[in-house]
Amino acid sequence: MTATKKKRHSFARGLAIYVIFLTLLIVVGLVFFYFFISAYEYSRPEGAMNRYIEDIGNEAFQSKVDAFVATLDHNIQPEAESKQRVLALFEDVKWAKKVSECTDTKLVYVLKSGSTVLGKVTLVPSEDTHMGFSTWEVSEDELTLDFLYNDAEQTVPAGYHVRCGDYILDDSYIVDDQVHYKLLEEFYDNYKLPTKRTYRTGKVIGDVQLEILDPNGNVVTEADLDEEKLTDNCSAEEKAAIKEFTDLYIERYVIYLSGSNGAHTPNLYALLVLTVRDSDLYSRLYQALGGQGFASSRGDFLQSITINHTIKISEDSYVVDVTYLVDTYGQNGAFTTTTNNSKLILVQTVDGLRAIAQASY
Repeated sequence: MTATKKKRHSFARGLAIYVIFLTLLIVVGLVFFYFFISAYEYSRPEGAMNRYIEDIGNEAFQSKVDAFVATLDHNIQPEAESKQRVLALFEDVKWAKKVSECTDTKLVYVLKSGSTVLGKVTLVPSEDTHMGFSTWEVSEDELTLDFLYNDAEQTVPAGYHVRCGDYILDDSYIVDDQVHYKLLEEFYDNYKLPTKRTYRTGKVIGDVQLEILDPNGNVVTEADLDEEKLTDNCSAEEKAAIKEFTDLYIERYVIYLSGSNGAHTPNLYALLVLTVRDSDLYSRLYQALGGQGFASSRGDFLQSITINHTIKISEDSYVVDVTYLVDTYGQNGAFTTTTNNSKLILVQTVDGLRAIAQASY
């Protein structure tokens, strides 16, 4: 019995040792297999991309984000807020191979947040190996973030301001301070007239909302900047005086150009007394005298005068837009009606309103 027990104990001990050895062998094999698979996965380009994604936020990546953020307008949007908005896009970033740019010596992947492309990463074979496997490394990465920012511009009359968020744009945001009023376009070459200014914001991440402030700081709408409305700035008294003068000027102007009464010089002087002496208009009318004998019709008859718009451009000067209809009795005895449009600059003198410039359109 004793011998039998000893044999049983020896067998059990041997079996235990075998089991332990076999278990250790399996464990070692599994560990080796694990590291083998890990090395294989590490060596694949997908592994290099996964490591790149895991390392987003490192110093090199942050420097690229900082370089982009530095181009933004921090008067309107604080730098910390801008950076936070950029980094938020990379919290769930994915990658996808860009097959069209891949070659035998490089692989190109795009970084995406949803369907939005945030950048591009290029992999090339590395000189290093991992457990005998060739590996890939990042040779170049670039962020394409320009799609993130917006800017905006707004044109307002001189004296008005533009606000973006809590910040009122100062003069450094003006990109054009000589925007013409279309209603005054004919006279800018020769006269100093009111202009508008165009403001443009810097780059801001997200939508850019602008507000227009009048000279008193009140918010106004785009509709309030309509030129017709904006320049309707003459008092009832001024409009009445302008109409009275314009009616007389146009009446004498038509008589002078017609010359049908043959009194060319008296017609000229009757008109010149309504102009500013030595002005360009005065000279132009005087120079036209020589052609009056050839341009005469059998009669021009003023049918109507309509004041379309009056604009006060300074304390003592105005622009008036006028349309007048003329019936012309031609050499063949037939009447024709023509529509004429003119703009006049009127100035207040010691003798009352006088015309200093005229342009037909």
